[in-house]
Amino acid sequence: MKVLVTGGAGLVGHEVSRRLLERGARVLCVDDLSLGTRRHVADFEGQAGFEFERWDVSQRDWHRKLQGRRFDLIVHLAANSDISLGQRQPEMELARTFSTSFETLRAAAALQVGDFVFSSTSAVYGAEPVMPTPESTPDMHPVSLYGAAKLASEAMISAWVENYGTRAWVYRFGNVVGEKLTHGVVFDFVAKLRRQPEELEVLGDGRQTKTYIHVEDCAAGILLAYERSRPGKTHAERFQVFNLSTRGTTCVREIAEESVRLLTGGRTKIRYGTSPVGWVGDVPRTSLAIDRITALGWKPRYDSTEAVFRAIRDHDAWTR
Repeated sequence: MKVLVTGGAGLVGHEVSRRLLERGARVLCVDDLSLGTRRHVADFEGQAGFEFERWDVSQRDWHRKLQGRRFDLIVHLAANSDISLGQRQPEMELARTFSTSFETLRAAAALQVGDFVFSSTSAVYGAEPVMPTPESTPDMHPVSLYGAAKLASEAMISAWVENYGTRAWVYRFGNVVGEKLTHGVVFDFVAKLRRQPEELEVLGDGRQTKTYIHVEDCAAGILLAYERSRPGKTHAERFQVFNLSTRGTTCVREIAEESVRLLTGGRTKIRYGTSPVGWVGDVPRTSLAIDRITALGWKPRYDSTEAVFRAIRDHDAWTR
């Protein structure tokens, strides 16, 4: 099996690539290294079946570099997943989140790749959906530019399925955590405590409560649903959407307190803000219904809090 992975030097990209290589697949990892790093894929360098190219997949016709090559599957993970950065620089979401999706769909058509896996987000649901939120939620009103660009990408993929015969698997992630983080609350807390162990500033009042998933469970879910949910002939059967998260939720205060306990022995003063959100576009509460993917036999190894607490330890050790 030959697989093209965009955003392959990121947190999820590394883990998906690792699992594909273990299955005997040949993997071409493409990343512009704007969030991911070459260190993320260093353990694959020189390994049979693995290639890396530093390409920007938001650029028109980037796929021409692959002319004459064949792939069985595209796993499209490239995006600007730093929501607060997207709010400060909105053009980032057009280029890195939507244009990367559109141009990678064009690559799929040009290279005649029938199977397309897409990493979406729970941010497409917006701030006030039913909890836990099912994939069938009818009215989705994102409050972040990132969520809007992902929802627009989903719509484009849906139309691509109808127009070009592509088969698509769309995964709406919870907050993914793990050792090789590039952004997010765990990444921020570890970095802040390194710089200033006396005090930890928390964006928002710390009561934000969300669902987190460990990257190992996330990658396992992506591949399991792809392998077990074979598309049929109807549009609904060829465009399949799965929430991908885990059991339970975790409060930011819990994350702050555990970070301080693990990294400074509890000596750090935690200073909370007053806003119920951490930044413009932040969704203060998320909880995803995961019945659709668990019905295929997927079972997460870690619940939300276990995933976060392990990520704090692993990310701290990896960045030392």
